[in-house]
Amino acid sequence: MDHVEFRLLGSIDACVGGRRLDLGPRKRRYVLAALLLDLNRPVPVERLIDAVWEGDPPDSARMTVQGHVYRLRRTLPGVRVETDSSGYVLRTDPGRVDALRFRGLLAEAAARDDESGADLLDEALGLWSGPALGEASGGKTLEVAAVELEEARLAAVEELARRRLRLGQPERVVAPLRATLTANPHQERLVSLLMTVFYRLGRQAEALELYERTRRLLADQLGVDPGRELRTTFESLLAHHV
Repeated sequence: MDHVEFRLLGSIDACVGGRRLDLGPRKRRYVLAALLLDLNRPVPVERLIDAVWEGDPPDSARMTVQGHVYRLRRTLPGVRVETDSSGYVLRTDPGRVDALRFRGLLAEAAARDDESGADLLDEALGLWSGPALGEASGGKTLEVAAVELEEARLAAVEELARRRLRLGQPERVVAPLRATLTANPHQERLVSLLMTVFYRLGRQAEALELYERTRRLLADQLGVDPGRELRTTFESLLAHHV
């Protein structure tokens, strides 16, 4: 029997055998996401309410959450959603939740050498299909969780780039660095890493162009100059010490 697989690293989804389940309205997905983020632990109803509504919830919030939990129980085959004294507990194997697999792979990569660690980071980043929690517009609970996941993703890309550079494999991180920088154009560490990658690939002109484009972007949008790390990379590149 196929098990339910849950996705949070992109849209909030549940699949069985590659088939997406009909989870219903957006608020029900938010309830599911909050339960999955605290998998196998009691989640108070108040926390679920905070995951669903931004600002003051309606008087019917508790009853609405109860209704969504009821529907989830009927929708998710082989998954237990238990009632706890303060709320609910969703019980399943953490390996079936992509966000938890992602965190586990990052922890495992941190304990490995550059080669095996880089492969694990590649695997972890491959779990993503879009913005964390599908750019959820629910309450504070999901907003904070999405930010934390995106920060972990950014750190993973940076660590992957550093490892591939040490391994002499700069060509393997051009695509992930570019994609991540497109979504985070003010992240100077990403710019510094991509400049280094370009230089190692013999593409110095692209590295210099990237620096100049970033310098203008920072000045026009933030009113600041490049920070020390980015300036140092630029100067090292000009001196051929990268």
